[in-house]
Amino acid sequence: MEVNFYQNGRGLERRQWAFKPLLFQSMAFMENQFPDGGYVSFTLERNGKVYGAIHFFIDNDGWVSMPRSPFGGLSVAQEVGGQHIQALVGRIIGESSGHQVTVYSPFSEYPTTAGNMFARCLLEAGFLTQFSDLHQHIPVTPAHQLKEKMHGSQVRRLNKCLNAGFIFAEESLEKLGEVYSFIEDCRKEQGVAINISESSLRRSWVNLEGVYRAFTIRDGQLIVAACITTHVSDKVLYYFLPAASTAYNNYSPMVMLIDRLHGWAAEREYALIDMGKSSVRGESQKGLFSFKEKMGAEVGFAACLRLLR
Repeated sequence: MEVNFYQNGRGLERRQWAFKPLLFQSMAFMENQFPDGGYVSFTLERNGKVYGAIHFFIDNDGWVSMPRSPFGGLSVAQEVGGQHIQALVGRIIGESSGHQVTVYSPFSEYPTTAGNMFARCLLEAGFLTQFSDLHQHIPVTPAHQLKEKMHGSQVRRLNKCLNAGFIFAEESLEKLGEVYSFIEDCRKEQGVAINISESSLRRSWVNLEGVYRAFTIRDGQLIVAACITTHVSDKVLYYFLPAASTAYNNYSPMVMLIDRLHGWAAEREYALIDMGKSSVRGESQKGLFSFKEKMGAEVGFAACLRLLR
């Protein structure tokens, strides 16, 4: 396989792909996130087909894979081996001469991400691990309900929500403004920043058809919990921007939301729900970690690797 280099996706959009990359490594995502360019891409190709790809945004911090997304890193087809990845890493180092290079990797169990092989090649080439974040995910098993994995206290909260008649719903684009306002208000109340504007979320929802969805728990017409999801691949659903009304703390409606989201994902044959990071630059967010753990989440580690210059 040969390693190729592209600037701002020029030429890469015409290539055929030998596999389906994760959303965050797809050209559709890059064009939506960076319409003005400012990024470079490296690919592994054979006979005109792409077998692996990684993108870097270029700014004052150097080359970064990837800002404005949960993670970056390398997405590859099964045919890619260690020698191919070593060649790609060498090309990255050569082309980025004089620039600091940072890679935010997903946890190693993510499909089509080369597992630990890419990290190992980076470390052998001189990259250093800056930190590793806790990354939690819920396996989706259609034959089993999520409450079989949940802590007993969460099962009781789920039953309380169900007995109260709360309603789980997938919301339409027309309801996005209402859902976003609820999430924003909840986050302001908790002193937590929201990292995407409503206009950016709406643009992504429209441009990347079928990728973004919103889910709620309602008490009658009132939203009491909400989240946004992203279709990362046919097997991975990414959950983010969770929010719940503090007025309903006695019910914990987020428990019901995650439980029902698990059922929704199982019906569509997802293999896991990515619950996101539960640490900041390696420092554990203990309350968040504990909540996800009690919901049946398993733990992986997402490393930040950097080549200093």
